[in-house]
This record gives sequence, C-alpha cells and structure tokens, in this order.
Amino acid sequence: MSSNTFTVLIQVFVCRIKSDYQPCSPLVSSRSSGLRVSTAAGATAAMLSAGGFPMPILSQDLQYMVREPIALGAASSFMHGFINPQQSMEATWFCKEGIIYIDGTHVRCSVKNGDRIEISSKAPV
Repeated sequence: MSSNTFTVLIQVFVCRIKSDYQPCSPLVSSRSSGLRVSTAAGATAAMLSAGGFPMPILSQDLQYMVREPIALGAASSFMHGFINPQQSMEATWFCKEGIIYIDGTHVRCSVKNGDRIEISSKAPV
C-alpha cells in the first residue's frame, strides 16, 4: 500500500461501500466539491487539515471524507468514515467531465459522465 492521498473532484456522484462485492451501506447521492480518500500516511496531513482523524501508520484502512457537501440531508452519516481492507467504495460520476488527482496534481485520471470508480486498499503498492 502506498502512502498516497487522492482526491476525486466530483460535483455530483453516488457511492456506496461494498464488502465481498455486495453493498453494505446505502446508496448515497451527493453534490459536493469532491471526495477525499487517504491512506494512514496521507491522513496525517491532508485529511487532518480537512477535519479527519489520525490513523495508526500501519493501518490498511482508507479514510474518506466528502468535501464541502452542498446539502447533507439523509447522507450526513456517510460524509466521513473508513473503508477497511475487506471493503471497497464504488462511486459513479454524474457530471460531464472531471479529474481524479492522485498524491497531488502530478498523477491524474480523467473521468466522464457515467464512469464508475472503485476505491480499495487492495491495489498494488
């Protein structure tokens, strides 16, 4: 697992946490300025400055936080939490175009309407 923090700059998205490929959280729709996801090492700086929690440096969990949500509503309990190594988060992008930034702005990936993004700590280092 690398020590990257990455930010998915999304305006409108739906997401849910899955375990063993099965949903284990409600499907949440959000309008916000993005979704920040961080490893334990990334949580010590970027996530903490945004109001996140410190994590043990050897933790395999990912911490996520919806950035600047426009309206919380029923999704307020899903705005900040953890994805453990047996889980993943699936987010679907619902805007014309956008960019996922990985560990700053030097690594990025374009996304477009309908793209589905899976976030997991199971990726290679």
